[in-house]
Amino acid sequence: MIAEEKLEKLAKACEECIGNDSGSIEDHFEQCPVCKLYKEQAETVNCITETIRQLASRSEEEKCDAICKNLDEFYSMPDDKRLEAISEMLDAEGGLSEEDMFKIVTTRIDLLTKLPKEKRVLLMETLEKVMSQWPEDRKMLEKRAIMNATQDYFLLKKTLLRRMFKKMLS
Repeated sequence: MIAEEKLEKLAKACEECIGNDSGSIEDHFEQCPVCKLYKEQAETVNCITETIRQLASRSEEEKCDAICKNLDEFYSMPDDKRLEAISEMLDAEGGLSEEDMFKIVTTRIDLLTKLPKEKRVLLMETLEKVMSQWPEDRKMLEKRAIMNATQDYFLLKKTLLRRMFKKMLS
């Protein structure tokens, strides 16, 4: 689910909850524990989206450093946390302009190809779990980004990576 969709889902849930309250919206957000949680989740989504947006405009070296750090953190997380963190990162990427998304995907794929097998396999399996939940239009956008990211690779590497991601996005 991309960031905007996640925010819409949270807003809809709050709207239903607030509809049952006779007080102000501000009071409700301060008093309702569920809506407090939704507010925190919305702020987290926004923070991640802004971080990814800023990352896209940085130099390639800075993008590599930041994404490499993220991949290392993801690898060290328990499965459920890894799945959630990667899902949030990919959701934030989905909210970028196509040009910025392509920059991030290019860097991510470059780094994934440089990882040792154990790390790469674990992260790719998690990516596959997240991507399998996407709607078809999001999968198509990711496919275009992957095609763009791998266009300058030598032929065998390009074909291999495109096949790997094609399986993940089918």
